[in-house]
Amino acid sequence: MALLESLNHTAICVHDLEQALDFYCGILGGTTHSRSNFQIEDARNGVAIFQSIIIEDYMLALTIAPNFMPMPPENQLRGAHGFRHGFTVTKARFGEVQETLRAHNIPFEGPVTHPEKGPFGQSIYLKDPSGNFLEFLWRRDEDPKARKRRFVNVE
Repeated sequence: MALLESLNHTAICVHDLEQALDFYCGILGGTTHSRSNFQIEDARNGVAIFQSIIIEDYMLALTIAPNFMPMPPENQLRGAHGFRHGFTVTKARFGEVQETLRAHNIPFEGPVTHPEKGPFGQSIYLKDPSGNFLEFLWRRDEDPKARKRRFVNVE
């Protein structure tokens, strides 16, 4: 059996790479990293065109969708139809994230409080400019001392 050690990166398909960079870097604080396949014609011919960005300690590849991506209605801010990505922030920064979204007129739903016995504290739900669902949450077990078996239904 091959045991995986960690998740290295993930890709998010977008319709407009520059608009996605404005959102993920300009609003969410990511920084650009490497980029490949600069020709949009390559994307139309099935070759990926992407820009890697770094958010804190995580690499995210923004990639032009080579085919049509059906997206949810504009007013739907929450769901899981194959285009959902979750990010954690500290409880201390959770309010700051909401203020940043408000300052940029980005609609979101929440905060939604999760059940007290679970690891998640609260979440907010929104969409990126391409329509991908995003969830930002803080965890009750963000402090390593809080990581006990209390979140598992085993005594």
